[in-house]
Amino acid sequence: MNRKDTLRSFLSAQPETEAEPDNPESPTGSEQQHTGSGAVKAMGDTLRKLTADAEIGRVLKDQLTEGVRVLELEPRSIERSFISDRLSDSDDSDFDALLQSVKANGQLVPILVRPHPEKEGLFQVAYGHRRLRAAELLQIQVKAVVRYLSDLEMVVAQGKENSERRDLSFIERAAFAIHLEERGFERTVVMAALSIDKAEAAKLLGVARALPVEVILAIGPAPRIGRPRWVALARLVAIPENEKKLKGILASDSFKSLSSDRRFETLFATLATQKDTVLSNEHWSNPQGRRVVTIQKRPSRTTFIFNEVLEPTFGEYVAENLGALYTQFKSRGGEG
Repeated sequence: MNRKDTLRSFLSAQPETEAEPDNPESPTGSEQQHTGSGAVKAMGDTLRKLTADAEIGRVLKDQLTEGVRVLELEPRSIERSFISDRLSDSDDSDFDALLQSVKANGQLVPILVRPHPEKEGLFQVAYGHRRLRAAELLQIQVKAVVRYLSDLEMVVAQGKENSERRDLSFIERAAFAIHLEERGFERTVVMAALSIDKAEAAKLLGVARALPVEVILAIGPAPRIGRPRWVALARLVAIPENEKKLKGILASDSFKSLSSDRRFETLFATLATQKDTVLSNEHWSNPQGRRVVTIQKRPSRTTFIFNEVLEPTFGEYVAENLGALYTQFKSRGGEG
């Protein structure tokens, strides 16, 4: 009988109900049952403990594989992600505050890294680039969770962490989206990484494609500038007459010394002053398909023209409700 059959036989064995009458030392039936049941219970408890221990071991192994342990690593052993999600800005008050916080209180939130896919002994950061930079400047080890991630898992984790913290500006999100696309990731990956729908992904990619890379890098994150103004800037940059002026502004030391938001404002204002060109004519149609409103976009303003023949009082109604529209716009995180 093999070990498996022996164990099965032991666990299924029933205690004897009769004892040898000529053996005075033989236990009674009740004593035999108690002894047998106790042995089976002990073995059952042992097996359950072994099973529990095995489960604990499996969970611990999974946790180590998934990277729930927080390790302390040398910053020099960690390289940046292969997809950039931030535009550098020398005037970054948020980073200065982070640096002072880490200096005073230590690093409270670990970064996420993966073993470098090409360089033995090194790591690659998925998110936490600013915390890593702070550790570098303070010359301290950085707390990190190490997890094995594919390229796809890495960019999704990277994008989601930034999206949930909501500390990326519009143009940084747009640049992140275009970098993903240029690396060959599907549109669905862009949507998952930034937690956005198809329409929003199209808007981000549209702006990123419309603007030259050197313009985006020269301006930087511009945290207070939203999509409408970036779209308007893209139209200004595309005007041939603005090309020479654009190059001069970007090369100016006075321009470079400004904060990111001010760089945007300065470039926009300078390019918009020469011509009050109509950048686009769009239309809003009612459910019957009739063009009730014409929307003219210029560098410095947008004009709504209401067709008073089709809807005599619609323009008046909109004017009366501008306050409510503006409140609704701001409550939904309206962009500047």
